[in-house]
Amino acid sequence: MKYFVFLFPIILFLIFLYIKLALPSAYIHLIQEDSLIEYVQSFFYFLASILSFFISVTFLRNKITLHGILYVVLAIGLLFSSLEEISWGQRLFDIENPVYFEKHNVQCEISIHNLDIVQPKLHKIYILTGAYGAFAWIFVLLFVSRVKTKCLHIVNFVVPDWFISSYFFFVFFIYTLFEYITSPYSEEFLVWRDQEPMELLLSLGFFSFLVINYIKLRACLTNTVRAEFK
Repeated sequence: MKYFVFLFPIILFLIFLYIKLALPSAYIHLIQEDSLIEYVQSFFYFLASILSFFISVTFLRNKITLHGILYVVLAIGLLFSSLEEISWGQRLFDIENPVYFEKHNVQCEISIHNLDIVQPKLHKIYILTGAYGAFAWIFVLLFVSRVKTKCLHIVNFVVPDWFISSYFFFVFFIYTLFEYITSPYSEEFLVWRDQEPMELLLSLGFFSFLVINYIKLRACLTNTVRAEFK
């Protein structure tokens, strides 16, 4: 199962790449504003937010405070990302664009991440998020493996496992290309909306991370209860 989880984003990336190369008109339609990809992203961010909230409640009920607070913050961040992806329902509910967003939003919509003061920093945020999700497990493996033997240690709940790293790697890779690697070929091949499939992988990565951590948490708590009764 772990290998399937690891390979799934790789397969999905290759499918998107094939469509881009073999069916360019279909690909352009696929990555347009308000496309299915954006709504799927929003949906998975929303599901991940709910799951993060439930994990937080479980931690807090068991007096594991720091973990619980971190997961509350994550739940809020994921809910924010979900609403940002659909511009806070602007086009769904035909909300008129406020003057401020008309002037300062690069897509002339209600969204914080597309504001002109945020956009220059956005790619770097994606790069850091992708790098953390893709490579943090290596640091844990090398330096804190003994700590990980404790089931409820915070490291187990803030660092994605190796088999989820592939969801984050492609975000790191593509945004690094956008930000730091320029060549006539890359500028011709890459378009700015190529980010949409990568952001879909990121939303799936967060969702997978939280599903696995929920299962991990329930197992830890069950084992703890069993140990107390022995």
